[in-house]
Amino acid sequence: MKSIQEHITELDKEGLTLLENEYSKDECNYYIDKFSRIVEKIKSNGANLCRNCTMIRNPYRHDISLAKLIYNANADSILLKLIDKNYVLVNSTVINRKIDHSIKESADNMGDTWHTDSHYIMNQTRRLQKGFGYIVIILFSDFTKKNAGTLYLSNSLLKEGKPEKFGEYYNLKDYPLKTITGKAGTVAIMDSGIWHKGGEPSEEDRWGLFSYYGPWYQKPYYRFPEMLGEKFGKETNKHLRRLFHYNSNPPLADTNNAAVNTVNYD
Repeated sequence: MKSIQEHITELDKEGLTLLENEYSKDECNYYIDKFSRIVEKIKSNGANLCRNCTMIRNPYRHDISLAKLIYNANADSILLKLIDKNYVLVNSTVINRKIDHSIKESADNMGDTWHTDSHYIMNQTRRLQKGFGYIVIILFSDFTKKNAGTLYLSNSLLKEGKPEKFGEYYNLKDYPLKTITGKAGTVAIMDSGIWHKGGEPSEEDRWGLFSYYGPWYQKPYYRFPEMLGEKFGKETNKHLRRLFHYNSNPPLADTNNAAVNTVNYD
């Protein structure tokens, strides 16, 4: 079993590290069943899904018990060192990169082109440095080269340009193509600046939860406290309260009687 520092060193050099056997096979199957039920409910409601990449954005919105997947103790021990002790969730999506022939009118695919999950300035030409944010991927299915395991480009971590310009500015031979592979129950941590894309969709399941984490001051994709409600915020544990931004709402103004919520800076 690797130490926290060994995982951090791997992330610094390669941009990716794996934590094996974080969830049992029974646990993975339990969650896959929950995800499958949600997908069927979404279909019955007439929502437009992607034929080649089934997605459940904010899965805890459909089943609040799934919120606990946002916190993994071993991943947390690494992210606390890499970001800070007040780091938060930015976004999370369950993805099954399997061809679903029952979907006739397909919505847009997700992650089928080279991209990063970082952020850009200077007219989209300069990316935030590595180490600003991290993607934690829970593998509920085996990830393999045959079932659309996530592809990434080694050595891309230090490049500032957008990977959409890949064919125009960069040569593939300079960036060895690799695949995130691992057994169900593995947790992968990936620097948000790595160039990556989904593998070619297959006839096999490839369920994974992709969660993006960053410093407390990074704006989330959604207003989680409003989404999940005050009751959840009061009853959940301290880790999920922090991750879902219940502690990181800034005060209304610089006077005590104007404060709505306070940021936990310490």
